[in-house]
Parts: sequence; structure tokens; C-alpha cells
Amino acid sequence: MNLRNIRAEDYNNCAKNLVLAYAGSPWYNKWTEQEALLRIEATMSGFNSRGYVIEVADEIIAMCLGRIDYYFDGFNQFCIDEFNVIPNQQGTGIGKQLMEFVKGDLKREKINKIFLITGGGLAANFYVKNNFEITNDGYMMELDL
Repeated sequence: MNLRNIRAEDYNNCAKNLVLAYAGSPWYNKWTEQEALLRIEATMSGFNSRGYVIEVADEIIAMCLGRIDYYFDGFNQFCIDEFNVIPNQQGTGIGKQLMEFVKGDLKREKINKIFLITGGGLAANFYVKNNFEITNDGYMMELDL
């Protein structure tokens, strides 16, 4: 098993994995590979983007993508935009290993906090098991156009 930073040549494989990860429970999202690739490329396009993968036998099985938000007084946080494990590896501890790797890398960069928004109870349970706290600070807002 290899935990490492994502590379541009990984994006197509990660797009396929994103489609698989969100096709089933609890999301049932109908991503196309092109839509998933666009999401990954957009997320990774900034100077503050960070991406991590786990690969086994040259196959990527999990990814975490996001960006660093910089604030005043040395407070910096990593906002997770995508975190997924391919379905046949879910529940095996792969996600926990990836999260530990991400946390270690971000600590070395002096990042103070990891932030994310998730829309599913099962996903929220994963993050709580990994020491995230559900917070009521602020509101998630939407505007339909």
C-alpha cells in the first residue's frame, strides 16, 4: 500500500473511482466520468490545492482532495472537497489510514484545522469516528438559481 500526494496523471483513475464511490448508498449520484474529471481538475487547479491517494498494486483505491484556506493570525484550515474510497474497500480501514496520512502532512504544513461539509449520515459517522466534531458554527447556505 502506498500513501502519497496525487499527481495529474492520477486524475482519470480518480474520476472513475469518484463515479463508483457515489453511485451507491447513501448517495446514489449519477456522475459521468467527464463530470468527475472536471470536478477533480477544478479542485486541484489552485496553488492552495492538496490531494492525496492510496494505491495498492498500482491501483488507486482512495482519495482526498481539498484546499487550504488562509486566514489571519496564522490560522489556516484544510477544506476537504472530496474524500472517497472505492466501494469494495469501504469498511476496511482504508479511509482511516488515508485520514491519518492527510492529518500528518497538514500538521507538517502548520495547518490548524480540517473542515468539511457532508450531506450524509453514514459519511458523518465516518468523520466522527476519526475525531471530527459536528459543529453548529455558522450555517450552510444555498441559493437556487
